[in-house]
Amino acid sequence: MEDWIVYNIIIGLCVLILAAICLWALKRKTPMHFWAGTTVDPEEIADIKSYNKANAVMWFCYCIPFVASMFIAPFSVGAAAIIMTVGAMGGIPVLIVVYKKIYSKYKKQTGRTTPGQI
Repeated sequence: MEDWIVYNIIIGLCVLILAAICLWALKRKTPMHFWAGTTVDPEEIADIKSYNKANAVMWFCYCIPFVASMFIAPFSVGAAAIIMTVGAMGGIPVLIVVYKKIYSKYKKQTGRTTPGQI
């Protein structure tokens, strides 16, 4: 069996898991959480449907390097692995930053000032 077939099976399973997270985010009636072991209180989010859609788009974008590497694998498994590794590892800090922006955008404004705000 060709190396790229094994590679694509493994990466394909990862893509399926990430795609499941995307669909889960889209279908949820309550706010999608990002951090393991946490929940987002529905009272915190102004527009839950848009918030969840933004989370789904974030996870979909994270899948792109995985899928791209699957198309490159038949030509060069090494190049595919580099693309996937850089995309996956580099994408983790990007996920964190993007999620924080999504949360800030959809968080309800309470009208209270936080310490240090004037």
